[in-house]
Amino acid sequence: MVYLKVAYNGREFYGSQIQPDVRTVEGDIFKILKNQGIEATNLGFLSRTDKGVSALSNILKLEVKEELNLRKITHELEDIWIYGVTNDKLNLPLMKTYRYYLFDKGYDENLIREGLSFFNGNHDFFSFSKFNGYEETKRNIEAGYRKDGQIYIFEFKGKGFLWQMIRRIVGSIVDYVEGNLSEEDILAALAGEKTINSRPFPPEYLLLYNIDDKSNMYYDDYVIRALKRRFLDLFSDLSARSLLEKESFEQISETEKLIKREKSFEFNSRVG
Repeated sequence: MVYLKVAYNGREFYGSQIQPDVRTVEGDIFKILKNQGIEATNLGFLSRTDKGVSALSNILKLEVKEELNLRKITHELEDIWIYGVTNDKLNLPLMKTYRYYLFDKGYDENLIREGLSFFNGNHDFFSFSKFNGYEETKRNIEAGYRKDGQIYIFEFKGKGFLWQMIRRIVGSIVDYVEGNLSEEDILAALAGEKTINSRPFPPEYLLLYNIDDKSNMYYDDYVIRALKRRFLDLFSDLSARSLLEKESFEQISETEKLIKREKSFEFNSRVG
């Protein structure tokens, strides 16, 4: 039994779990293992992620007889980095940390803080998940946030999360802030007294930030350096793109002001 620590760019995959006819994280990993002549039995990720959701620190559990060369495996993968491995027996379930990144569209921060506080603790999250028909829907989570510039960074910690749970919590918080969902409705749903239809926010801004394995994990420094280079490239690209979009927005806004002034001048000329 081995556990692999894996990071991946979820925007390129239809989720972590193997599915027919679509690209998945498990599918790519086991394809490479097979190509390298390694026989492995897939026992799944400790935290499954949906299409578009990324992970900085997910853990894949598998049965394998051969010793794995993380550098060789990762070299053949795209958008996936396997940077740690352990044979330790992990005491499941492990504490997981997810982060959701929400752009501030002028939200009242006091209401953001208040809305998030409703979800902290032990509740029934049936209304705030996509029910799969068999899982118990009560969960105990720790919810908090911080703000970096114009971005709210929500952090959720817990040993188990339901399908789309975090994305629907974020959607409900925004609905509460915008006045589309009342405190009474949220609290009643969390108590299991009523059902509401929460909306899931986009998966691309959700990150599985960490799984606290508390093991003697071996980390490959070569793969970690490659992962750092990838993040630096992404950060540089996104920073340039962000400035491009910002200045484009400002230029169009200035042009819009000119149009309004011209229309006002034309109207005043006609009246005069």
